Amino acid sequence: MSAARKTNAPLPELRLKVRANGRHPWFYRKMIQKPDDRLPAGGACKVRDRDGRLVGTGFYNPRAELALRMFADDVVTDVEAHFVEALRQAVLLREQTLNLPQVTDAYRLVHAEADGFPGLVLDKLGTALVAQVASLGMLQQLEPLGEWLLRRYPQARLVLMQDKDWAEREGMEKLPRPAAVSCTVHEHGLGYAVEAGTGHKTGFFADQRDNRLLVRTLAKGRAVLDLCCNSGGFAMNAASGGAAKVLACDLDEVMVEQTRHNAKQNNLRLVAEHADAFDFLRQAQTGAHDLMVLDPPKWVHHKDELETGMQRYFDLNRLGLEKVARSGIVVTCSCSGSVSEGDFLRMLRDAAAAARRDVRILALRSAGADHPVALECPETRYLKVAVLQVR
Repeated sequence: MSAARKTNAPLPELRLKVRANGRHPWFYRKMIQKPDDRLPAGGACKVRDRDGRLVGTGFYNPRAELALRMFADDVVTDVEAHFVEALRQAVLLREQTLNLPQVTDAYRLVHAEADGFPGLVLDKLGTALVAQVASLGMLQQLEPLGEWLLRRYPQARLVLMQDKDWAEREGMEKLPRPAAVSCTVHEHGLGYAVEAGTGHKTGFFADQRDNRLLVRTLAKGRAVLDLCCNSGGFAMNAASGGAAKVLACDLDEVMVEQTRHNAKQNNLRLVAEHADAFDFLRQAQTGAHDLMVLDPPKWVHHKDELETGMQRYFDLNRLGLEKVARSGIVVTCSCSGSVSEGDFLRMLRDAAAAARRDVRILALRSAGADHPVALECPETRYLKVAVLQVR
């Protein structure tokens, strides 16, 4: 791994071909004037727009289509110190302002551009600290951040993951596959066995914490179906909330076994089955469930997949809305950042029409506050959750 910038030497300057009218942190290659050879891939640079106005400091990577990622609106002379201080502030937000350690030991410490870290997410999962890096510039800053984290959490194990798609786009060297860290995380009184650094995302969906608790409050006396259940978070909260019965399904047999294990460890009664969500809903008895959770994997990784991904969301939600009981509740989700909330709501409207059901939105939700949203970068609000009543 490359060392972080250690000196206070003047930053090279990069010019844009466009006026920077807003504060969005991303600039594509076609928007940038060709720089001189002093600026290496992933290096930090001072940025001015075509009129000479200062935009700030960012990472430039000519290998990527998304070639410039801004991380400050002023000139940063000590990049390493800048990110160490930004990390300290991000941790203070989660642990003092939000007081998350009183609720859970699984939360996001750094949420990419929303915390000023282009292409980096960092989750604390029990005794593991799992980073997933998607930008070359940020990769080159990781060593001092890791050192700071080990001083803050001396018993922690560091795990570095790489987003494969972004690694290819950024021209990053392929990193060794990390060794998983086995641990148990706790959230709202429930424990979850986690293999940190494996599976989807960083190994645990901390972003759904508040929505899992919501399902607990809605579940009393209901017949609950948790589709794409992963490790059983929604299903276990439904059982903990007094559901009459709970059925969890996932296409991944490992996740089905993990759901069963987690339920047993928490003394909760539920049934976990291996099943494809579409096949299950097609065969399900209409009205058998009056609380349904639809939390599929990321079906739209980038804009090129939008059409096919939205069709899958439509098909799943149409089936769910057809099969849920009258006056039942559907909690439906999309974790695809390339799907806007407007796209998601239009899809739900069309799915409700196709299912011939009257649907009311009770709430529109997102991830917890440890996944903040940067107003200038709406892509940081990737999780959409709609709580629907179906009549």
